[in-house]
Amino acid sequence: MNELLKEIREKDNRLIVGIETGNVPGRIGAAIVDVSGKGDETLLDIYSFKSQSLPRELVATVEALGRSGDFDSEELAGINFLLLHHINALFLDLFEDIEIEPENVDLVGLKCLEIGGRIFPENPSVLSEMTGLVVASRFRIGADGGDGPEIDVNEPILRKMVGDMIDRMGIGKDAGEAVAVALLANEAVCGGSVAPGA
Repeated sequence: MNELLKEIREKDNRLIVGIETGNVPGRIGAAIVDVSGKGDETLLDIYSFKSQSLPRELVATVEALGRSGDFDSEELAGINFLLLHHINALFLDLFEDIEIEPENVDLVGLKCLEIGGRIFPENPSVLSEMTGLVVASRFRIGADGGDGPEIDVNEPILRKMVGDMIDRMGIGKDAGEAVAVALLANEAVCGGSVAPGA
């Protein structure tokens, strides 16, 4: 794994898929982004963006989990499985109308769904197994300009970062959050200011 990460870091350009699961209720979004550089020197091109609604039954179940949190392990495993299935389907849909193959992707950034005190998918490495790609998720960022303790990148922090990126780079709001996740993945692997979580 370390050799693969080193290989990704050394590339001039990285093809990264950012997948966002939590900012628009009932929808997930993904973007394919070509990234060079890191930090303030990051340059990017967006090749594709798609979003899709989750099935009504899954949305209702996730909302119920957020209200009560009283689900048994079988129900939680079902939510996890269905969410992974839809994330993987969205990942594959990204490549339908472009001349890039999924195996050309260097890295996947995944912002997990946070609901009812739980994170879904519970084990993002399953998405790595499904796609055959490195997956960076559960991001942390250094507080106080990197001098303070690391804190989790939760929904409000991601929204703030997304807003800044939209203003600075002129990215459309629909694609902005998925692009932000791709940029977080780039920094997690190539930079020092953001690190992938466990």
